[in-house]
Amino acid sequence: MAQEVSLLHLNDSIEPLCPRDSRVMRYDAKGFELPAESKAKAMPCYRCGHQGCTVCYTVADGYFTIIETPDVPQPVEEPGVNLLQCPRHGGWLYRAIADNQEERLVWRCAMGGCDYTRADCGPAWPTL
Repeated sequence: MAQEVSLLHLNDSIEPLCPRDSRVMRYDAKGFELPAESKAKAMPCYRCGHQGCTVCYTVADGYFTIIETPDVPQPVEEPGVNLLQCPRHGGWLYRAIADNQEERLVWRCAMGGCDYTRADCGPAWPTL
C-alpha cells in the first residue's frame, strides 16, 4: 500500500534535472519562502536557479514553478512534466540522467531507499 504522499520525506542526495534546461537542481532544506501568517510549513525542495529559473521539485508536488505575486509566492504546476508516480509510494518521479548508455534520461523515485525507475516513457526535452 502506498504511503500518504504528504508524509514522504525528500531524499537530499538525488540529482533531479530541471525540465526547462536539463541542469541538475540543488537541494534547498528551507524550501521556498512562505508569509509569516501562513499556516503551511515550508517543505524542503530541489531548485533550479539557473539564470533566474524558479522551477522546484518535491515528491508530493512534483515539478512546479514559483510565481512571485505581490503578496505571496505561489507554486504553479510545471505544465506537461508531472507524468509518472511511484507505484510503491505514490510520489512524483523526477527526471534524471541514466546510469547506462542505452537510455539518456530516466524517471526515478525520490524516496530514500527506493530504486523504482522508468526509462521507457516521457519526454527527453531539452537534449543534454
